[in-house]
Amino acid sequence: MSEALFKSFAIVGAGPHIGIPIVKAFLAIGTPILVIARPTSKNTSALPDNDPNLKVVRADYTSASEVSAILRENKVDVLISTVTFILGGVVVQDVLADAAKEAGVKLFVPSEFGLSPPPTGLVHEKHAFAVYAKSIGLPTLRVYNGLFHEFVPWLTALTETGKFHIVSKGDMPGSFTAISDVAGYVAHILTTQPPSRLLDVEVRIEGQRATLSEISALYKGNVPVVYCDALPIEVALAANVRTSYQRGFDIGAASCGWNHDTKTDDAELASKDNSLWEGHRWLTIGEVLGL
Repeated sequence: MSEALFKSFAIVGAGPHIGIPIVKAFLAIGTPILVIARPTSKNTSALPDNDPNLKVVRADYTSASEVSAILRENKVDVLISTVTFILGGVVVQDVLADAAKEAGVKLFVPSEFGLSPPPTGLVHEKHAFAVYAKSIGLPTLRVYNGLFHEFVPWLTALTETGKFHIVSKGDMPGSFTAISDVAGYVAHILTTQPPSRLLDVEVRIEGQRATLSEISALYKGNVPVVYCDALPIEVALAANVRTSYQRGFDIGAASCGWNHDTKTDDAELASKDNSLWEGHRWLTIGEVLGL
């Protein structure tokens, strides 16, 4: 007898970067999804208002009992979190995990959607959450996709300065994936893969592997390229975050194949789970940025 697939899906933190695209990816394949929004969230205005497969409810993310009641009422199998760590959202995931566990949720997809997080540093909360989820017996599926293609102008301060800033040499490759590809991938594997393939698993995908110097060349001289030791803090919000991310390229840590224990990068590991979306053509950086 074949293994029954997950049937019921919910998402919290459905913001504009990856949350709403994931919701739309589920709707695009005709799969119902429940959006649990904060009471004051205005992001729901970007969602379709006439799709019968979309249901929106509101809840206080800091109330495990409130969220749990919603999950239980809707018989949710899989809870996806796309809360942002930059604005402090990731710290509420412990509460969401408690709610999911109490409601009998079978799989929690935490807010990763980047690189495998180290136990210390800027995104240590993501690592800490994985440890917490395991401690309460809540299965997780962690998705690593590198940097979104769409975030390259932000990473290089091109958006603010009109210049493509590269910290250090820019000659080491990193992992990049388009937002639409990540969203589509999440919807695809959750609805096509048997639960045993997804429980307590880390998946690594990579739409394109490239160096920052290679990406700068896509602009064909239309924007100045500046090599620097750090991004200019006077014009770039969260410059230290971006500088830190770029410095990871120098040692290979901007790749989905990076191993924090051995301090090595495995290019094949970086895209090992692309195969779960058989036949899919991954978008390039040039296509997404219109270069």
